[in-house]
Amino acid sequence: MKFKVQALVGFLATLLLASPSFANNASAASSTTVVQDPHGDLLNGFVQLARSTSLYDFQDGTRKDGMDYVARFNLNLSKQYLVRVDGSFSQDLNNSDNNDVSDTYISFVRNPSPVGRWVMLGYSLGAVAPTSKDSHTRQNLEGATSAAMIAMINPDRLIPGFAVVGGISIRKNFHSYDTDINGNVNTEYSSAQSISVGYDFASGISLSAQFVHKNGLTYQNNILESFEHSEEIDYGINQNVAIAIGHTNAGSVLKANGVDSNIALIDENASLVYASLTVAF
Repeated sequence: MKFKVQALVGFLATLLLASPSFANNASAASSTTVVQDPHGDLLNGFVQLARSTSLYDFQDGTRKDGMDYVARFNLNLSKQYLVRVDGSFSQDLNNSDNNDVSDTYISFVRNPSPVGRWVMLGYSLGAVAPTSKDSHTRQNLEGATSAAMIAMINPDRLIPGFAVVGGISIRKNFHSYDTDINGNVNTEYSSAQSISVGYDFASGISLSAQFVHKNGLTYQNNILESFEHSEEIDYGINQNVAIAIGHTNAGSVLKANGVDSNIALIDENASLVYASLTVAF
């Protein structure tokens, strides 16, 4: 099994359907280091350990500090189709009351295949089991379904090692009540649109960057809009082990005044830095 550090397609499918989160920030995506297996083993996947913390420490007790433990299991039905299960556990090192498992995501994936000379398309169909406390206790979530389309430029048409991948998804949530236990209106529908670029060097180092725009529609027809982005440097130690460091920032698209843009590369109140170790199997 070859370990592919810059497997942006696998990352995007996860991010669009079932974004694993850092303990520090529920909307931040975890490391983009994922696994693809070109040899077609029946079962494969990865486990990942990530440590994240606030980029800025104001020495006032607001610094975020967490650990995340992520796992993915793939059942390869054929060269093009697979069934995937994703899950994680987030540990808040400042307050153990915030520790939680993620929701469990099960998806049927068709790997991208050529459509013409320049484009490759794939898709995912997913279901969500509300295994996290936030979902089944606070939101009263009963489950969710989702679908995503992945598009990428055919690597044969690009500089070797370079990748450009985009995606769009839609998700339908099913709640017991329109509001959560705090009286906030739950989100019924959501969508994510993303773009990722990456480059693999022959030395085993990879650079990647992702941007995701998200929309939400509540049960009272209120529109929500948020973003998240990450930048990462990876190094493949061998075919099965990789390490990475990166930065991520996420938040509402607009500032509190509802007019000015809140999108920024670095936000002193929201930016996180992280380091991760990924082991493929």
